[in-house]
Amino acid sequence: MVNQVSVLTGAIQYEFKMQIRRRALWSTFIIVFGLFALFFATSSFLKEMPSFLAHNTLITTLVFWTFYVNTYMPICVGVLLADRLPRDRKLKVDELLGTFPARFDARLIGKYLGSMLATLTPMFLFYVLGLFYITVVSANILALPLGLVTFLVIVIPGMLFISAFSIACPAIMSVPVYQFLFIGYWLWGNIFWFRTEIPTLGRTILSPIGIYMAFGIFGGGGFDTKGIHATFLDGVASMVVQIGIALLVLFALVRYLRWRQEHQ
Repeated sequence: MVNQVSVLTGAIQYEFKMQIRRRALWSTFIIVFGLFALFFATSSFLKEMPSFLAHNTLITTLVFWTFYVNTYMPICVGVLLADRLPRDRKLKVDELLGTFPARFDARLIGKYLGSMLATLTPMFLFYVLGLFYITVVSANILALPLGLVTFLVIVIPGMLFISAFSIACPAIMSVPVYQFLFIGYWLWGNIFWFRTEIPTLGRTILSPIGIYMAFGIFGGGGFDTKGIHATFLDGVASMVVQIGIALLVLFALVRYLRWRQEHQ
């Protein structure tokens, strides 16, 4: 048991270091950050923040910022994680690791968590910049710890959900195909969640943008919910379902990769 824990933590550290050093990771997010900066510079988004804070509670403002970031940024996470397993196969890393006396599932879960945390790092840094701005404008230091809570509750379940699919699906399809399908899914199912005329999963508990956590657990966030009326239990259910599906996807991936190894 102790050995498997050390394998898991070692795999997480290794995968985090490998992913965080990728040029594609930072160049992709830098482009996205630039687009956000252009939007902020040409819109009244930042200028209206003091007024928003004056008419809403601090927690409402934090939920708004968290939900805003989580609506757009995760598309980068899903796309950047898609080549994680194929890259190991190409570099023969799996064959090398297979010679070590460690459980395959521990290495795979470490790969999943380490690469997800690394890919999430630029998004988190961008989010923290917003937290500092809200802290300064509100003159309330509680914005920082409360902002971390809203990030954990609203963002992390969805990240676990989409990261599991982004790691697993390229095992049965090509990376470009998955990335194309993921981008289409994110546009249809998440960015346009408020378009009630479009049938979408974005208005269900399966939505990884955290809509039910934002509107349910945090009491609706205090802003327009576009028809979403979620309770606290709805928010908890959304968290449990998304984390549960992520675990099922990883379990299926472990079984599939073991089967593939046995039949090679």
